[in-house]
Amino acid sequence: MSSEPSLRAAALAAAARGWPVFPLRPAAKTPAINRWPDRASTDSTRINRWWRQCTSFNIGIVTGTAAGLHVIDLDSQHLLPTVERFEDALAQLTEQVALAVPATFTVATPAGWHLYFHAPHRRQLGSTIGRLGPGIDSRGDGGYIVAPGSRTTVGDYRVLRRVPVAPLPIAIAQRLRPPPPSPLVTPTGPVHLDRYVAAIVVREADRVARATPGSRNVAVFRSALTLGRLVAAGDLSPAHARNALIDAAHTHVGIEGFTAAEAERAITNGFRYTAHHPRRLRRQ
Repeated sequence: MSSEPSLRAAALAAAARGWPVFPLRPAAKTPAINRWPDRASTDSTRINRWWRQCTSFNIGIVTGTAAGLHVIDLDSQHLLPTVERFEDALAQLTEQVALAVPATFTVATPAGWHLYFHAPHRRQLGSTIGRLGPGIDSRGDGGYIVAPGSRTTVGDYRVLRRVPVAPLPIAIAQRLRPPPPSPLVTPTGPVHLDRYVAAIVVREADRVARATPGSRNVAVFRSALTLGRLVAAGDLSPAHARNALIDAAHTHVGIEGFTAAEAERAITNGFRYTAHHPRRLRRQ
């Protein structure tokens, strides 16, 4: 029996739960379409059309507030110590968050396990890397996961616990909140950032945070160019500019191979290029 028709059925099953889905490349984890955050859908007509185009598409599920889904990702080889059994991984999560983790819909992945939770209402939580402990990541706003039924070159995604999705415990949600923003004023830079400069920093950080796979390095570099020109002009401290971009880029680290070193390199290159190309703002 061919496995390909089951991929469409798995996509429709996920959509029936209210989870927006979109196609991933066959046997892979990368999106097969552009603008997947906007195009992901629960509409069966659209889903059938996608999988008629290619019956071997894998399945992506959008996570975050709009989808009502937040997923805890346990990586068996990066937990400390490493584990082979789900029960041992769950015990590490329980120890890290200091509470009994409720039973919830769980998927076994080639690298570990995905625990599905209902996302908190009216509170955006982005994706995180290691905030709950070594080898414990999460997927929230701006992210996606590979759905059960998908098959990759390194293994399959299959349902391990077919139980109702539990609400994300408040204590875990609190741990997943982003850290407070870096202070706008630093000892090594200008003593004042006017509203216009502050707005530029917020805008560029938002552009980085919203970048999609395949465009993230370019987005970080371009935003580093913009802020680097303000740094060169003396209107923005290097520390604040760098921290704002690093914080924004951190939401992508660990997703589809994007690394902190890649972000740092793009920022450094952008600042180096603009060191002698300041953007001078006219002040009243």
